[in-house]
Amino acid sequence: MTDDIQNELLASLDSHDYGLLRPHLTRIRLEQHAVLQQADYPIENVFFPLDGMVSLLASVPTGEEIEIAGIGREGAIGTKIGFLPLLSFSTAIVQLPGIAMRMPLTAFQAVAAGNIALTHIATCANDILLCNLQQAAACNAIHGTEARLARWLLQALDRQQGNELPLTQEFLGQMLGVRRTTVTVAASALEQSGLVEYRRGKIHVLDRPGLEEAACGCYRVVEKNIAAVVKAARRAKIS
Repeated sequence: MTDDIQNELLASLDSHDYGLLRPHLTRIRLEQHAVLQQADYPIENVFFPLDGMVSLLASVPTGEEIEIAGIGREGAIGTKIGFLPLLSFSTAIVQLPGIAMRMPLTAFQAVAAGNIALTHIATCANDILLCNLQQAAACNAIHGTEARLARWLLQALDRQQGNELPLTQEFLGQMLGVRRTTVTVAASALEQSGLVEYRRGKIHVLDRPGLEEAACGCYRVVEKNIAAVVKAARRAKIS
């Protein structure tokens, strides 16, 4: 393997099983705000992020969207191996730019058929998505915008290098499902506490420990669950 092993699921495969995928994988650049898959349309590709972050968005009939999961190098997008129809239930949009390995879904299904290891990483990808979905449902219903914003910034920070996030308040409002003015109030509170600094469409995290204290407990829950899934994937490789 090369630097593809930056993706936790690909890294969990032994050389034989990874070799089945390798001829179909293409290294691509994830440009910020690029749409990787559209809700209600057929899934065409599987994406294994090496860095950066992809948001899965759910929409309502009136057009509003909210993030239901953020996927980075710990997971994958589009790993459906079940029965038809293979439609996407959410829109996948690049939140933080990075690199990913892409392969056609049909190729992934073909090589995964009857292969326990590849079926396992598809299951792990779905488990990571599920733990995000469950916690997002609880978090959005119970916690305030400031705590959710702090959690969201930590989640994004974990999936890229450095302490600077290229994010506008308008984009953050879309991710959190609130108005831009609401995000402005929450971001100002974090800034006044000396935790972050917002300048020209970029957020600089100044005090990560303080930001962790300001975040709701959902941040720790999701990261703990994801770590457990990744650990299980690695154990499967050893056994």
